[in-house]
Amino acid sequence: MKNKAMNALLEMGMPANIKGFQYIAEAMELMEMEKTRYWGWMTALYWKLSEMHDDTPSRVERAIRHAFSIVLTKGYLEAVEKYLTMQNTTNGSLLTVFF
Repeated sequence: MKNKAMNALLEMGMPANIKGFQYIAEAMELMEMEKTRYWGWMTALYWKLSEMHDDTPSRVERAIRHAFSIVLTKGYLEAVEKYLTMQNTTNGSLLTVFF
């Protein structure tokens, strides 16, 4: 799943050198292992990613939001429309599109 997410992000035009790129790819991997969604699951996901990278959950959330912002404003529109829905652009909704 991580490779699938990375390929999709690159296809959409997300730079691979930003932190959010790696966080999103790893989030896809964690979400694949944890199939159930529960109240607060995004917060738990940020927490897990922050522990893996010795960072804070708020920085992880901001990096992911920034990465998606780049794709939505400067990415390749055809690829963005292929993978993402433009109706709800929260981190949670954008991350779950891959499933």
